[in-house]
Amino acid sequence: MIILLLALIGTLIVMACLTSGRLFFGRKEPFEARPFTRWFVGFSIFNYVFSLLILYFSEPAFTGPFWGWQWVLWPLLISSIINLFAIAGGARGALEMGLNASQGQVYTRPDDAAKGSRRAIAAGIFGLVIVAVFGIAATLLINIFTTWFDGNAKALAAIPHVINQPSPDLPPTDAKNIVLVSQSIASYKGQQVLGSTGQNLGSAYQLDPTSYTLQSINHHLYYVAELSYNNLFVNLSNPTTPGFVMVDAEDPQQAPQLHTEPQSSIRYLPGALLNQDLLRHVYLSGYTYGRLVDPTLELDDSLHPYWTISLMQPSRGYTGDVLSKVLLVDAHTGDIKEYSPQNVPTWVDRVMPAETVSQYLSWWGLYHAAPWFNPSGLGQQSPASAPELLYNNADQPVWLIPMSSASSNDNSSTGVFLFDTHKNEANFYSKSAGLGIGDNVTKTFQSTRANIRGYNVASVQLYQIYSTPTWVAIYTQSTASGDIFQAVGLVDARELNGNNVQFDPDLASGLRDYQQWLTSQASNGNAGGSTNGQPLTVTGKVLRISSVQQGTSTVYYLQIAGQPFIFTANLSLSPKLPLVQSGDTVTITYNGGSGTVVNLKTFDDTSINLGASAPPAATPTPSAKK
Repeated sequence: MIILLLALIGTLIVMACLTSGRLFFGRKEPFEARPFTRWFVGFSIFNYVFSLLILYFSEPAFTGPFWGWQWVLWPLLISSIINLFAIAGGARGALEMGLNASQGQVYTRPDDAAKGSRRAIAAGIFGLVIVAVFGIAATLLINIFTTWFDGNAKALAAIPHVINQPSPDLPPTDAKNIVLVSQSIASYKGQQVLGSTGQNLGSAYQLDPTSYTLQSINHHLYYVAELSYNNLFVNLSNPTTPGFVMVDAEDPQQAPQLHTEPQSSIRYLPGALLNQDLLRHVYLSGYTYGRLVDPTLELDDSLHPYWTISLMQPSRGYTGDVLSKVLLVDAHTGDIKEYSPQNVPTWVDRVMPAETVSQYLSWWGLYHAAPWFNPSGLGQQSPASAPELLYNNADQPVWLIPMSSASSNDNSSTGVFLFDTHKNEANFYSKSAGLGIGDNVTKTFQSTRANIRGYNVASVQLYQIYSTPTWVAIYTQSTASGDIFQAVGLVDARELNGNNVQFDPDLASGLRDYQQWLTSQASNGNAGGSTNGQPLTVTGKVLRISSVQQGTSTVYYLQIAGQPFIFTANLSLSPKLPLVQSGDTVTITYNGGSGTVVNLKTFDDTSINLGASAPPAATPTPSAKK
């Protein structure tokens, strides 16, 4: 294994430092080969074993300052301290020899016994000096000269490739890919299926509630979690775990799937013992030249399990990690394939770690438009939440991160980032400012009067629905083993109010009610939070028209020649709507959108003339008889 060679090199470095201190700083004492040899061999064995343990358990990355070899300072520190304890040993030896001489035994000069210890002390002092210089002083200076001051701050802010989007709209969301299952709901459903096979798998294996990973499989969204060992004794007696659980993320009514086929078993996984631990297996396979982070279980379209691991390397001293390689590890065989980020297979959903994305945008928010020393906070922004994996469609995941000002009192967005999950590229929608964010969103959903049972809000996600930035919430009932889906809520991200929340038992009903609400807002002269710019006025012929009863209101759907949208209008928008027929010429006003359904702001059927009618003819007055 590669760590055997690395441990040998580390041992030689440590012994070179100690030997230099012993020979050059203890040169006043005569050199004696035999004591030196015993000392050298003993400390070499100790440092080799110590180095092996460090490499095996801590897996240091050989990258960054000193090419990653700063880990040798630990065995050097311990060895130096052990050498310093030779003072006590030397003094004791000298005292014992003096006592022997006073009792008439053969006299040996007391200071002879201390010669070896004095050289050991010199080696220890020299080793501690090296540790202080390289472990403390050099590390501090490297951090200062790579992260402090305005030039370094601007360099950190420039690490993410940020593209400012002029569009006021976020990309439209396909309603089929809205996530209606939270991680807590997936945990509950997965726990229920664990005992469904009659194999009593729960006695030996478990499903970590935090291990459920959202991903797209065959153009559909699922949560996937691996079966892990209950304890080390199960791990020692079983070289693999049986497989994994899949939970439908789009339909909370679908039954979960437990896969325990032979090809689904998992041999390498995080937290397993010894060489079965996933990251240790990869490290021992030669991937020592970067930080191995974010191990994620993903299934290809044939449901074969793989682990994706991001290999990161610092770009500025000890910080500024950038994605160097992507490793795909066969979870069953342990075979490793490495890819450049741009060449990762399309079925892999993400390789940019969420923590890295958060760090990038923190630097960008702090420094791209503000100086490094900025006690006022003027011009600074910060991520308003952790990155949320967003699927506007099942094949294009992004990390969504709203930004807010540096003030803790700010509860609205200064823009929204959509960070590519495959590369270091982020689209910033600065015109999506003013969206409600943070705790205000959760409280808005909780405060709706429709939530009379007091369901919990398990998760909220931001989508672009009907050309409107929309928060979608999942309402749940908590249990000991997870959450149970109860309802879904939708609210305009610019109109956070409990009265505006559309609370429904399923998504289809929620979307209908939400569309009706937006239509009524438009008919009342309220844009409903839409940020599509100036209204557009169009005149054309009606191709089709149909009405739908939604609650107590009637909503009309129209298709107009030459227009790429389906238009909706509330009856309150115009009394002519019930009279419209195919072929009529209408004039409409709407806000331009990127979705397929757009709410009308004004409507008029010019084929229907409701002008004043002609006055009735005068009735002739009968003349008097002559």
